[in-house]
Amino acid sequence: MATVHTAIRARMGSTPYYVTTMKVSDLVQVARPASEQEEWATSGLTERLQRELNDTRVLTEIAPYLASSPDRFFGALILLLDADEEPEFESFADVAQSLPKAYKTAMARDSFGFLTIDSGDRIILDGQHRFAALREVVISRKVEGKEAKKVANDEVTVIIVPRISTQHTRKIFNKVNRYAKKTSRGDDILTSEDDGFSILTRLLTDGNGPLAGKNHKGESLVNYKNTTIADRSVQLTTLSALYETVRITCEHYKLADELSEKKTHVRPDQDKLDEGYERVQGWWTTILDSMPKLKYGRDNTKVLPELRAKDADYGLLFKPATHIVLFQALSQTLNRDPRLALQDAVDRLYQVDWKITSPLWRDVLINSAHNILTKKENYNLAADLLTYLVVSNKMPANDVEQLRSRIATAKGEEESTFTLPTPLPN
Repeated sequence: MATVHTAIRARMGSTPYYVTTMKVSDLVQVARPASEQEEWATSGLTERLQRELNDTRVLTEIAPYLASSPDRFFGALILLLDADEEPEFESFADVAQSLPKAYKTAMARDSFGFLTIDSGDRIILDGQHRFAALREVVISRKVEGKEAKKVANDEVTVIIVPRISTQHTRKIFNKVNRYAKKTSRGDDILTSEDDGFSILTRLLTDGNGPLAGKNHKGESLVNYKNTTIADRSVQLTTLSALYETVRITCEHYKLADELSEKKTHVRPDQDKLDEGYERVQGWWTTILDSMPKLKYGRDNTKVLPELRAKDADYGLLFKPATHIVLFQALSQTLNRDPRLALQDAVDRLYQVDWKITSPLWRDVLINSAHNILTKKENYNLAADLLTYLVVSNKMPANDVEQLRSRIATAKGEEESTFTLPTPLPN
């Protein structure tokens, strides 16, 4: 099917290309992902141009975003024109002879004009997941949302590359994807305006938030560049760990579905953000006020390396992983004993032996080199152990026995002889 587009003609290295825009309703009718090409599906690994589509990602992340967000936006899609002949390009300067002089000067390179495509397959070379999501919303209509019916009229930028050879095309795909760097988790948290957890995380570090301010070096109290912090760091925790504490708190109060971008795909209502912040700010403030050593570290950053040392009495409290575990344990503790106040639960947890070298944590959250065990199962085991220490009397005997077995296995000890530590006094 022949199509005509206003376009910009350009070249980079040996690759000619054209930049245009297309209505989504038109694009989804004429193009298709490379993964749906018969020759792609049947060829060997060296001939494949793209990875297979991740349908789950399309249906649960990208398509719902399109169907729900009035602020939706995509970067350019790269479309490979698989045809025997070059598309025909006519410059504005050739078509419109009576253009004003200023316009003629701007178009001296004959870069602006009309692109006519008569034949050839139009294959999405880069952006096939975004394209598949557009197609799901516009054609399949499997994804519902307030904006779904409007997506067909959206305009997207398309970069059209004529096929020169299979080798040339493969090089383009390889380089486009190799040098495309995914944003870090910290960057995602810092920039997201649709994810309620990210918004609340930032609020904790801004203004009058309990983790706002800077250390004595002028750095933020919260490290947003890394998911861990060095023992000698004078920052209190990481943005990634702080985000997890927000998520856990919001899940505890049944707010997650209304705050998580994975569920809403759009910015949460302000009243829900206010409610969520009241909860997470309350938890962090209570923890800092009820754990004096942790608050002292926040307010006296020069001594954080000393407080975090492996032989320091509260060293483990200054590890970002512990902050996640602590919030998880608090949520579980309050679920086990709904009559227990948050303040009382934190007071009891502060009585735990928080020394990194304590046998309590060996092979549960700390390894033999006194480093954090970073697997999720270790976080869960540590949180379950803290829950037991605080509210063992509220745990069924079967749950206690399972915990004993799990810790014995983690420590490599005989289950028949292993005993759990003594619970904390009420």
